[in-house]
Amino acid sequence: SIEDDTLPFNHAWVDPELPLGYYTEVYFRSVTIDKLPKDSWGASSSVYISSEKDFLKESQLLAEYFLQQLKKKVEKYPNGTMKVVEKPEAHGLVFDIALTEIEFSHPIENTGALLAPVPGSAMLFSTISDPHVAFAIRVYDGKTGKLVATAADRKYPPARLMDFNKVTATSPNREIVSTWAEIIAEVLNRDGFAKVSSRGIFSILPW
Repeated sequence: SIEDDTLPFNHAWVDPELPLGYYTEVYFRSVTIDKLPKDSWGASSSVYISSEKDFLKESQLLAEYFLQQLKKKVEKYPNGTMKVVEKPEAHGLVFDIALTEIEFSHPIENTGALLAPVPGSAMLFSTISDPHVAFAIRVYDGKTGKLVATAADRKYPPARLMDFNKVTATSPNREIVSTWAEIIAEVLNRDGFAKVSSRGIFSILPW
């Protein structure tokens, strides 16, 4: 298969025979957390997430938020050509999304980064253990059920000189999935194979 380098994901493949302009509807069938690695909750352990039960609860809420954002971003896309539907349609696409990695923020630990006296030194606190989310997407033809696209990505929140999002456990993760929803909305409404922006990796603003 040939990767689609116009999409800002770690992996993206779109059936090269997919007819342009054929699809006018999209059904976001599911966003699930059942592919999360067993016992992965420990990396998110904090005063807010003290057990696997807490982690799974917040993960499910994140999945539901992602689904809401997908529908919202597509429905409100300026001059959009895609309609959100609640079942597979003949000229529709069907999305199944699995969240495959989730690490929530560590609010107490990150407070120190916000108080760093040297401008820019807060970024030194960013490590591989920072909050992040990963997904795997499979997209099907609504009529035939044929697999027509796949994507996978892992994303961290944008680096900021002061990141107030990190004061809460789940805000960075919500920002990530909201950004993904925005990107997917653009992908669904783009002209042909126009390149889609990753939305950048650095922001100087604290919100």
